[in-house]
Amino acid sequence: MYIQFLGAAQTVTGSCFLVDTGMTRMLVDCGLFQGSKEIKERNYQNFPFNPGSIDFVLLTHAHIDHSGLLPKLVKHGFKGRVIATSATVDLCNILLPDCGHIQEMEVERKNRKYRRQGRKLIEPIYTADDGAYALKFFERANYDEIIPISPDVKIRFRDAGTS
Repeated sequence: MYIQFLGAAQTVTGSCFLVDTGMTRMLVDCGLFQGSKEIKERNYQNFPFNPGSIDFVLLTHAHIDHSGLLPKLVKHGFKGRVIATSATVDLCNILLPDCGHIQEMEVERKNRKYRRQGRKLIEPIYTADDGAYALKFFERANYDEIIPISPDVKIRFRDAGTS
């Protein structure tokens, strides 16, 4: 089994871990980087893997630093399932389109400034529509349910807030 830390390493944001069992390639989270300009620039970089090669995403919770790049992942070729608890799916239904809308508004503001300066215009990482489209890949999971994902992977969500 191979695990690659792609976010939340040397920073507390952008949670994303690639797990490759040899038979199955999955991500645990796919989060947006937040913070300084330098850290936020990571959101515009290409993924260090082919999004189409990922079989599924296990989403631990809805916080945007864990879920915020899922629309970008879908936009760049991911076709698998995003598995999350019902509460996480419900929150992502609001958060992901809203995050896309915020990006559109920020890029619009920056591009007005760039246009005046004669600089190259930029595109949002994804739009509100991209955020809404990504939700089609979500699948709800119950707590304590063992879910066979592939012949070599089973998952189970546990409530971290209980004893």
